[in-house]
Amino acid sequence: MYLSTLKLTKFRNYDSGLLNFHPAVNAIVGLNGMGKTNILDAIYYLCFGKSYFSAGDRYVVKDDGDFFRISGIFEDEKDVTDVTVKCRAGIKKDIEVLGKKIDKISEHIGRFLCVILAPNDIQLMMDGSEDRRNFLNNTIVQTDKRYLEALIKYTHLLKQRNSLLKIFAETKTFDETLLEAITAGMYDPAAYIHEKRSRQISQMLPFFDQLYSEISGGSEKCSILYKSQLDEGNLKELMTRNAGNDKILARTSQGIHKDDLIFSLNSEPLKNYASQGQLKSFIIALKLTQYKIIEYNSGKKPLILLDDIFDKLDQKRVTQLLTLLMGQNFGQIFITDTNEDRIKIVLEAVKTTYILHKIVSGNIFSDGLQHSNM
Repeated sequence: MYLSTLKLTKFRNYDSGLLNFHPAVNAIVGLNGMGKTNILDAIYYLCFGKSYFSAGDRYVVKDDGDFFRISGIFEDEKDVTDVTVKCRAGIKKDIEVLGKKIDKISEHIGRFLCVILAPNDIQLMMDGSEDRRNFLNNTIVQTDKRYLEALIKYTHLLKQRNSLLKIFAETKTFDETLLEAITAGMYDPAAYIHEKRSRQISQMLPFFDQLYSEISGGSEKCSILYKSQLDEGNLKELMTRNAGNDKILARTSQGIHKDDLIFSLNSEPLKNYASQGQLKSFIIALKLTQYKIIEYNSGKKPLILLDDIFDKLDQKRVTQLLTLLMGQNFGQIFITDTNEDRIKIVLEAVKTTYILHKIVSGNIFSDGLQHSNM
C-alpha cells in the first residue's frame, strides 16, 4: 500500500496544499523552516491519528486558524482508501476512513503502517527510558491489537492508582481494599505487555545485527537488552513487596512503566562510548529494524519517512543507506533535504524513480515528473 495523495488545510504553516506522490520515492526539498518536516508529520497523522513532533493537536493548527484538516488517499492493487483527520478548537478530533468516523484512535492504529526517522531521535533515544519504551510500543501496536488494548488499560489504571496514592498522602488516610481494587486490574495487562516486549526484542535482534553490520561495515558489535522489573516476578508479587514504599512515595514504584532498553557497544554503554557516527548508525539500524519487524509481522510494507537525513549522515552514507533501502525492496519512501542538487545526486546514484516536491514558506511546488535514473 502507498500514499498517492495528501491534502492539507490550516495545518502548521500550510494554509492549503496538495501533493501527489510517487509509489516508490518522494523527495521533499526546501530551506529550513519552510515546512518540509510538516509534510512528514501530516503523513504520520494519517497513520497514527496524532503528531510525531507535537504533544497535542492544538499545536499544529495554523496561527490564523481554529481548525486543521489532513486528507490522504492510500492505494494498493485492490483498494483505494481515503482517510481524513480533522480537528476544531474545543471539539474532539475526528478520524474518518472511507467517510466513516472512527470511534477511537486505537481502532485506527495498525491500518496504515509507518516508520519515521527524524534528527532528534538520537537525543530522545539516548536520554529517556520513556522514549525507548515508546519506540518499543510504537513497533508492537501496529501489528498487535491485544497489546494496544493492554497498554491502554494498564496506563489508565496506573494513573488512577497514582492519583489515589497521592490523595492518601495528602489526607493522611489509607484504604488498602480500594487500592487493591484498582491494582488487581493491572496484573493481566502487565503480564501480556512484559511477555510481548520480551519476545519482540528477541525477534528484533537478528534483523538489527544484520542491518547495523551493513550500515557500519561490521567494525563493532552493538546489542539491545530488554530490562524489566517483571523479570524478577509477576506484578502482584512486586506490588505486595513494595506496598509500603508506594505509600511513602505516593506513586507506583513497580511495573512495566519502568521497563527500559539497554543499548551497548562492544559490551559498554552506547551513550558513553559511542562516537557520533556510531550513534547515528545505531539509531538508523534500530529504525530500519522496526520497519522489518512490522513488515514481517503484518505482511505489509510500511511507509518510511526520512526527515533531514543529511543532518545525521554525510552524502556518502546517505547514498549507502538509500542503496540498502532500494536493494531490500522497502516500501514507499519520503525523504526531505535542504539541498535540491544534493538529493538529486544521491537519488541518481541509487538509480531510482522519484518525484521532486519543492517547499517555499508553506507553498508546494511539485514538478509532477517521474524522474527516472534506472
